[in-house]
Amino acid sequence: MSAEERDERHDLNRDPITDEPGSHPVGTGLGAAGGAAAGASVGAMAGPVGMVLGGAVGAVAGGFAGKAAAERVNPTAEETHWRERYTGEPYYRTGNTFDDYGPAYRLGVTGGTDYEESDWSSIEPRLAAEWQSKRESSRLTWEDARPASRAAWDRVQSQLRESGAGATGAAAMVGKAQSAGDNSGDTADVVDVLKDLVECSRDGEYGFRECAEQARAADLKSVFLKHADECRAAAQELDDLVRQCGGTPEQGGSTMGAMHRGWVAVKSMLGTYDDKAVLNEAERGEDNAKARFRKALDKPLPPHIRQVVQRMNEGVIRNHDEIRTLRDSC
Repeated sequence: MSAEERDERHDLNRDPITDEPGSHPVGTGLGAAGGAAAGASVGAMAGPVGMVLGGAVGAVAGGFAGKAAAERVNPTAEETHWRERYTGEPYYRTGNTFDDYGPAYRLGVTGGTDYEESDWSSIEPRLAAEWQSKRESSRLTWEDARPASRAAWDRVQSQLRESGAGATGAAAMVGKAQSAGDNSGDTADVVDVLKDLVECSRDGEYGFRECAEQARAADLKSVFLKHADECRAAAQELDDLVRQCGGTPEQGGSTMGAMHRGWVAVKSMLGTYDDKAVLNEAERGEDNAKARFRKALDKPLPPHIRQVVQRMNEGVIRNHDEIRTLRDSC
């Protein structure tokens, strides 16, 4: 192949599987890796030879699946989308330019395509650690850049969910193998979803009460305590649904929730933990809650339970937005 032909191939971004132009190599590579794992797990039932063949077939099918997903996440299109809209976003601050927000959007996009985590609370620490090396000329701290990065990540996740729903043939088979788990919609699965939301609500109650303890302004303490009571009521309502489904309610919150509350308490001892910092931590907790409720709504829930979860999800979003507004006003 001549140098000119190689350059033309590079410019067309040709698909390594089909040789068609317009492929997204990252998506194809990730899909192939995941497909190989899925194929190997299925092929393992046929012994070592089946495992080799399963991995090979899975890699090809997974490549198509990853390609289909990533082509729904065109980095150039994402850049254009946010460049045209960033000044209308709620986190935009007058005086900032796209050079400030652009790196945050790009980090959110790559976080959504390069990492397997499907919850923002899991991916956010990794992106925060990468911000210093990838911020380019941005003047934003991670706290200020985080909402933009989250918005870009959410948009990527939405596109990937849509592309997965449209997969057919071998790609769909690999997609099923890769996403196998709590998706059957039977009673036991519904109980598991509800229990996770109970845990999430208790985390919220304990977290808001801890924030109320650390807050200095009386009106802010009242806001935190109100939300703590709302979370307690939500946990009780979800517990009732667990019982209706034949499950047994569990007590306590998650390890993540305990770490969150402990972080607030430890930081408060340093003497520099003002109300804005408390609000920042409260928003972080609500980011986690939003991710968990969004994940629950992706499950095949019975209509009457979905209605309750949707209502609570809207409350979580309102709480998050209120906390963010209060933080920005400090």
